[in-house]
Amino acid sequence: MLRFPAKRPALGLEITSTALRLAVVSGKGAKASVIGTARAVVPPGMVNESYGAPNLDGSLDLSRLVADCLAGLGRPDIRRVALCLPDGVFRAQTLDFDALPGKAADRERLIRWRLEKTAAFDVADTALRYEILRGQESGLTVLACVAKQSVLSQYEAVLTNLGLEPWSIGLSSFSTLNFYAAYLTSQSPVSVLAHITDDAFATVIMENGGVRFYRYKEIKRGSADEIRARIIREIADSIHFYAHMDRTQAAEIRHLFLSGDAAANDGLAEGLHDRMAVSVEVLTPAVILSRGQAEPDLAAALGAGGSL
Repeated sequence: MLRFPAKRPALGLEITSTALRLAVVSGKGAKASVIGTARAVVPPGMVNESYGAPNLDGSLDLSRLVADCLAGLGRPDIRRVALCLPDGVFRAQTLDFDALPGKAADRERLIRWRLEKTAAFDVADTALRYEILRGQESGLTVLACVAKQSVLSQYEAVLTNLGLEPWSIGLSSFSTLNFYAAYLTSQSPVSVLAHITDDAFATVIMENGGVRFYRYKEIKRGSADEIRARIIREIADSIHFYAHMDRTQAAEIRHLFLSGDAAANDGLAEGLHDRMAVSVEVLTPAVILSRGQAEPDLAAALGAGGSL
């Protein structure tokens, strides 16, 4: 999950329980271009999108899938890779502080202590990464993200066994947000991204240059109509909560952006628009890319590659 400066082009890789997606990217933001992409279907049971349990069953098979995709890209010179994984592998939370210690080790201890006291998940044996943002009115807001070190090590081993160098590991929703950030900011001062997959969705709200709100929900089984209604209700509730929380004036949210495998599900955009009377847009990479083309489901891999 560490980030280091790297030369372009860069390789972004997304691994989920159903798909493997790779993108070779040059530049970022309005200057981003796609050099090559590849994808593969992940067989059932090979990848388990879990926070606390082992994620990979038969890592050598996953290594072969990654190797085949790399061969298809024809870029043996690229070794540095940014990896993004399903949001369910992580736990993310925003925390407010009046101030933070100056030393990094003291800051991490304090953030871990806050997570242990307030979070509804186990933070033992986790890797912690965080971003410090200026508070909306005063103080500081910290976006903290943890994942089990044993789980991350499984994915790192797959890549290192292929001679790749994993320089960052992050959430698919955050990688997608990074890819589209320039466009979202140009459209609205408060950007709401709903990243929707077949099994879960995340609502991410960015304001004043940073993530201020994050909520992840698994999708319980049901009919298509029931699932769509549940997603619409949960996203609407999250936006309403953020717009009115701890501020003297409600945030004005006029735009909602959809991404992910299931973002274009029939009736979802229309239902969200009718429920909240906001503009709803299903994002495509064309709004960012200056050269090359890519399918919408490659946005996370593109965002990961652009982060290097």
